[in-house]
Amino acid sequence: MQDWEISVWGVRGSAPVPSKEFMEYGGNTSCFSVKRENHVIIFDMGTGLTRLGRELIKQKIMRFDVLLSHLHIDHLLGLFSFQPLFCPGIEMHIYGRIGLEEDIRKLLSPPWYPLGVEDFSAKIHFHEIEPEKSFHLGEFLVSTIKGNHPNGSILYRLDSDGESFVYALDCECDRETFLQLSEFAYGSDLMVWDSYFIEKDFKKGWGHSTWKQGIEIAQEANIGRVLMAHYHSEYTDIFLREQENIACKDKICIFSKEGMTLRI
Repeated sequence: MQDWEISVWGVRGSAPVPSKEFMEYGGNTSCFSVKRENHVIIFDMGTGLTRLGRELIKQKIMRFDVLLSHLHIDHLLGLFSFQPLFCPGIEMHIYGRIGLEEDIRKLLSPPWYPLGVEDFSAKIHFHEIEPEKSFHLGEFLVSTIKGNHPNGSILYRLDSDGESFVYALDCECDRETFLQLSEFAYGSDLMVWDSYFIEKDFKKGWGHSTWKQGIEIAQEANIGRVLMAHYHSEYTDIFLREQENIACKDKICIFSKEGMTLRI
């Protein structure tokens, strides 16, 4: 049975931070990928997508799927420097909320960008979905649930051959959401978690959570490992290292760093 490779390309929330205080954990906005054999599923298109794009070209991956949590700009910035868009023969399938195609077509057009969707050599296909629905991508069953985030978000779960992966960024974890997520993510091998805040910085209504809440859900839902991500853009390497030393006393906890690859 082929392992799943979960790769970290972008770990920040809200805005990229390209300066030396953020190099250890990374300064790019959200982007993760799951690869099994030659099937690549990309989660979000933050600035981390730029580096992933170069790797897809290098590996000659000609078709891939993108699952978008939502359309806030930090999750889309990588589109503007995604080199596979300029490669003939590539197929890119983007999944996201209702209205996805219209909104991305607006973004990829003047005055925001000099090119439109039809100007790229690659073929872009849009698939609009509603939370609570499920569908298949090759050997993966994709399940979805609504996230607790301003303007809405979609959380995803992949299942195949008894293994599972959950992507839960941009979601504020109140009591109702905790219960829903615990059921949705139950028994998964790995969950990417929104740890934008530490507890003392938490702001209700912003649509984000804490690393402590991620550990609590993982314990409640019998999740194998929880991968912290979407760090606040003001949390430096020094600060995150301090938090990691506290949080990762629980062995199920991992703090994501760009360039990291995990397997399930």
